[in-house]
Amino acid sequence: MRFFRTLEERVALVESATKFYLESRLWDTLEQFKEGLECLSLLSYMNRHSSLFREVFIYAEKPLLAKDIASLFKAQRSPPGTNQRAIEIRVVCFWRDWLLEVEDGNAYPLTLEKVLIFTSGASAIPRLGYPVEPQLQFLHKQENEAARIYTEANTCSIALRLLIHPNYADMRQKMESGIVQSSKCVIVKDSSHPSHRLLSAAAWQAVLERYRGPRGF
Repeated sequence: MRFFRTLEERVALVESATKFYLESRLWDTLEQFKEGLECLSLLSYMNRHSSLFREVFIYAEKPLLAKDIASLFKAQRSPPGTNQRAIEIRVVCFWRDWLLEVEDGNAYPLTLEKVLIFTSGASAIPRLGYPVEPQLQFLHKQENEAARIYTEANTCSIALRLLIHPNYADMRQKMESGIVQSSKCVIVKDSSHPSHRLLSAAAWQAVLERYRGPRGF
């Protein structure tokens, strides 16, 4: 048994043990890993841009911000110069202002993570992104169509469908109420898309009322 006479000797032993474990014991495994990266010429890029690859290989706690969600969705706007386009620009401003309210904790019990779960089904943005580009769509009232109340989300195609509200207060109230009630969700077939649509409990109730006969089902 070896006794340490100084603190430096203890530090040196820890460094030697760490070096043995990380370099000697795992040497073969690391070499195989490097060979795999070299097949795609990725290793050379990793060496030149190590700071960019750090987030991919090393986990770091990063809080979700309003700007992360706002920049995640690409708005599908109407043609420039149309009345619908002007309305959509206003709705996008409402949406971004509301995200800032959620970030500041002014929409309790909602959090940005819960908003992301409602819109995409995930509580965090994947490091390599989503398989499809998230879309921000607008639900303009169509002729002979029943009025919709709550925002809808398609977690398969990752599409958030915002309703058109005349002012920010209405938009905020309906947005928060719909997401809070979406803790009990149902999956219904969306005739306009081959995937399924995720509806909140309140939106599902609206669907029932729409198709309910005079005597019910």
